Amino acid sequence: MPRQPRFSREDIVSAGLRIVRTDGFEAVSARALGKELGTSSSPMFTMFKDMAEVMDAIRTAAEKTFVARMKDVADYFPAFKEFGLRFVAFAKEDPNLFQMLFLGKGARPKIAENIARECLGSAGQGYGLTSEQAGMLFRQMWPVACGIAALCVMHPGDFPEEEVSKTLSYHFSGIMSIIKSGKEVEDVRPQLKELKTAYAND
Repeated sequence: MPRQPRFSREDIVSAGLRIVRTDGFEAVSARALGKELGTSSSPMFTMFKDMAEVMDAIRTAAEKTFVARMKDVADYFPAFKEFGLRFVAFAKEDPNLFQMLFLGKGARPKIAENIARECLGSAGQGYGLTSEQAGMLFRQMWPVACGIAALCVMHPGDFPEEEVSKTLSYHFSGIMSIIKSGKEVEDVRPQLKELKTAYAND
């Protein structure tokens, strides 16, 4: 009768997540996993084809963690505000998981982007936006939320929740005002000061 494996796939993936949280995604290796589980590296390859498959499973588990954090976010109004606050909180509280999912090599930003798009879509409906206007709202707000979250990975103390909330509100309100006005924002291109002065004197 074949010997039952001592560790399951879930045990190995959980160990991988612990390593990512502590030391970052780059620290995950067969040897590091074996050390975390108190064994050699060989059990990894009775459960997984290779390390690429292990890494993929760890990313999938991290995605599930993120999605769980976003559970019921669409029940809030405006939903994107709640999403933005949770997205930034995730970056602060789990910076290495955030980097692995959204910033590092092999990142999977689509999972967050899809949730954000859904939240902004519902906000658009609540404010009476057309689908085109809701799309514009997403294109302007999504980089703002990503930028704040990325900065929080490096400097979490610089962005308290109250400031993040206000920043999201300022941008959301400003973009909504522009969209509702129906006016185009002037695309101001920078010029050399000397050139600008010369034009003014002509």
